[in-house]
Amino acid sequence: MMKKIFILTLFCFSFYLLQGQKIKIEGFVKQPPNARLSASIVINDTINKLAKLDSNNYARRNKIYDEKKLVATSNDNGYFTITARKSDSIFFRFDRLYYSEKYSVSDLLQCKEIILEPQPIPCLSRTICNQKKPSKIYAFVGKKIDVSVDTTLYCDEIMDIKYRAVYKIDQQLIGHYNKPIMIFDAYDHSSKYEYDFNNYVDILVFVGEFCGDLIKDDFFPVYKTTDGRWATPVDAYMENHYKNTEIKPIPISFDKSLTYDYPTDLSEQQLEWRFPKEYYKTKNGKAYPIKGRYAEDLVKLWNERKSKYKE
Repeated sequence: MMKKIFILTLFCFSFYLLQGQKIKIEGFVKQPPNARLSASIVINDTINKLAKLDSNNYARRNKIYDEKKLVATSNDNGYFTITARKSDSIFFRFDRLYYSEKYSVSDLLQCKEIILEPQPIPCLSRTICNQKKPSKIYAFVGKKIDVSVDTTLYCDEIMDIKYRAVYKIDQQLIGHYNKPIMIFDAYDHSSKYEYDFNNYVDILVFVGEFCGDLIKDDFFPVYKTTDGRWATPVDAYMENHYKNTEIKPIPISFDKSLTYDYPTDLSEQQLEWRFPKEYYKTKNGKAYPIKGRYAEDLVKLWNERKSKYKE
């Protein structure tokens, strides 16, 4: 790891004693060529500590930002100022491609002028694939072996989480992959729990080959039926998107272990919407799916949706 650099130039003092034994710390963030780099300056890592203690209390964290007592930001010229006690530490955070830095106020008081030169973190440039249509398409029912988040730091911004997924192939439905295990990449932009493939053990997954890489396109969670086939129960929300399809849900006998708990925070009307009587049987606070689609019909549904997108 590159050594962090803290540049000290011998000019006039840049701190002043304030009321309440607080000290004004000011300085500059050195700007990289042809770019503007701002810094977020936080006393004692306050925001991160609050996030760990109370991850949902955004209002409290935003109030701290607004008060400007514990947080400051450098301006367009790189200048910053913040007040702190001698016993405090100050955290400087820059763009995601630069190392964060931490200094004690007592150390900063030894400096004549404070100029921070943020040190870049080594990053990788992504290979751009301009292929619009996949050269191959695979659809198979697979069992999760491993799904891990790609923590590689890329030089360009990636909005989606990138996963590296490893699945054992159980049943192939489109294409023929000549290995028992497939490794593919998947991208997800903060999906709800039920629409993140990583939250299921068995899935019917559609994978396309782009520029030699295997990329997940879509998926359905699947479960065993009493006759040993793969199928998925009805998703009431998604069913609104399928209302014009000819591939309707049919009665299916799922394994008895497949049940859903009633969410305690939903009203009776919301529960009926989530578990329609047409598709679910309810008993003792549990919902049992009674209709769904077999994996073969899900492939037909996927093909139907794809053909509509192309129109």
